[in-house]
Amino acid sequence: MTDYRDAISAEWQRRAARRGPAALFPLIGDSFDHREIVAAVEVLLSGRLTMGEETRRFERAFAERVGARHAVMVNSGSSANLLAIAAACAPGREGRLVAGDEVIVPAVAWSTSVWPLVQYGLRPVFVDVDPRSLNADPSDMERRLTPKTRAIMAVHVLGNSTPMPALRALADRHRLLLVEDTCESLGTTFEGRVLGTFGDFGTYSFYFSHHITTGEGGMVVCRTQADADLLRSLRAHGWSRDLSNRDAIEREHADVDPRFLFVHAGYNVRPLDLQAAIGQVQIARLTGMNETRNRNRERLIARLLAHPRWDGRLAFTEASPGTAPAWFGFTCLLSPRFGVPKTAYLAHLTKSGVENRPVISGNFTRQPALRDHGIVCDPADYPGAEAIDRLGFFIGIHTEVLSDDLVALLADILLAPVDEIERSGR
Repeated sequence: MTDYRDAISAEWQRRAARRGPAALFPLIGDSFDHREIVAAVEVLLSGRLTMGEETRRFERAFAERVGARHAVMVNSGSSANLLAIAAACAPGREGRLVAGDEVIVPAVAWSTSVWPLVQYGLRPVFVDVDPRSLNADPSDMERRLTPKTRAIMAVHVLGNSTPMPALRALADRHRLLLVEDTCESLGTTFEGRVLGTFGDFGTYSFYFSHHITTGEGGMVVCRTQADADLLRSLRAHGWSRDLSNRDAIEREHADVDPRFLFVHAGYNVRPLDLQAAIGQVQIARLTGMNETRNRNRERLIARLLAHPRWDGRLAFTEASPGTAPAWFGFTCLLSPRFGVPKTAYLAHLTKSGVENRPVISGNFTRQPALRDHGIVCDPADYPGAEAIDRLGFFIGIHTEVLSDDLVALLADILLAPVDEIERSGR
């Protein structure tokens, strides 16, 4: 009798063989296979779906892989950012942030790098970015500091890194709490140390296109047991049940049923054990998948530079000093000398079957929801972010080795004649 694992593997191969991509070159190909499916089925067969032992195993494996003391899994990278800020603002936490405190955040960021600050009454102070690296400009961070600045929400953009020596020096010199939003840079290192582990909190995302995937999912890492306790309680309603000092807390509040004892104002952002089982397979594959992404990027750059139509229209993102990136995508800025609007160029890519995206938000100070919360910025004050907004985009690089033919075709599309691109944009 065929083992069900063998049957799942065979069925995956059969379906994969007949399943074509939605586009010639989507943002991401299949980054999981029968191994993740078997792990998920094992959880289904166990009868336990909600957060339990599989989650704890994944948290331990993740903490070991990135070199963190504590790791707390949640249902998304956005929830990871929310919990990090909620913990930083929690009553009783030493040095907690309070409403009105200012938090430095780069002008090129994802929405949920910003909204938890707003939701907790903190004041986001946007800083400009370097369009060569896509990451925050430390000199602009220094310039925008005020006596009210209490924290930095650093965002490591698309596999690259915020300049770490300047970031750490700034945080240490001014005694600023540091949150590293590493949702797009899992596996990137600075001087051999994994990003996300330098700050008070580090956050990661496991969305389907990210460096590893659990479909949806995320992780927060931290340095102290006290912060880990806060995160675990905030993750699950504010319950006491996951605290390391649970027994003492329950004795202190003996008049309350310990099964429903709430010690923090929490959420329900718990993951499923099914996701955690997939995550355990994925984290073991992280190094190999990141190496493949990086090789694919290098091969495409080499093909572009050697192409007979190479005209310098693309500026490739530069790694921050001391950084070994785990590139998220193939990120470029169109040269201002190219003379073709980005909208027309991206329309050409889409028409040619190459999925594409802006560099996350572009210049976030342009987002209309900010004004609803009394945050009014002049986008022109952020020239680096404006350059990225006007000229930046990315396409996928995938976790499987791209064929030589596909790399050549991508180079042809990216370097299509100008008149062909202009026709696509009409």
